[in-house]
Amino acid sequence: MLTLFIGTLVLSIVHALIPNHWLPLVAVARNERWTNRELFGISWIVAVAHVAGTLVLGLILGFIGMKISHEMESFVHIVAPLLLIILGLVYLTINSPHHHHSEQNEINAYNKSKKKWILYFILLMLFSPCLEVETFFLSAGAYGFQSVLIIGITYALGSILSIIFLISMAYRGIKMINSHFIEHNEKKISGIVLVLTGILTFFFH
Repeated sequence: MLTLFIGTLVLSIVHALIPNHWLPLVAVARNERWTNRELFGISWIVAVAHVAGTLVLGLILGFIGMKISHEMESFVHIVAPLLLIILGLVYLTINSPHHHHSEQNEINAYNKSKKKWILYFILLMLFSPCLEVETFFLSAGAYGFQSVLIIGITYALGSILSIIFLISMAYRGIKMINSHFIEHNEKKISGIVLVLTGILTFFFH
């Protein structure tokens, strides 16, 4: 279970580093001259919306994992780690989308009102869940509802705090990461985390 906890935390941070989770919001905030307080409040709303979309699907998979674990004795020790490894290998073979958008190009495209932009970002984040972490919910279900809850809380805190932190730093003009590298290698990084978690879960459960 500790392995799933660490894997979830790492993935929540890696996923939050993807530029489209925070760069468009920063671009809009600068163009519309939002105050720090406005940006901070909207960032929380957007980050929570993103987490909510992931948690709904995650809880469903968690309950499925709980049901399967009662019917399949080998689920915890063999099936769950195997699913993590397989999904990780799939992500390692997927090429991340190459979106060469500069922040200035993002800014030039924004002419909507504040309310419309808030709604747009909420819907965008709500319906773009972190699919990489969903397997962790399924695996955690084998350990019971408390484990599913721990995974959910870990993912929520890791994602929300990371997204808000990145938005805050980017708005101040502080470049914390190489966005180009993350954008092109997020799938590979996620795949490595999933495979390692699956292997460790197989030996340490």
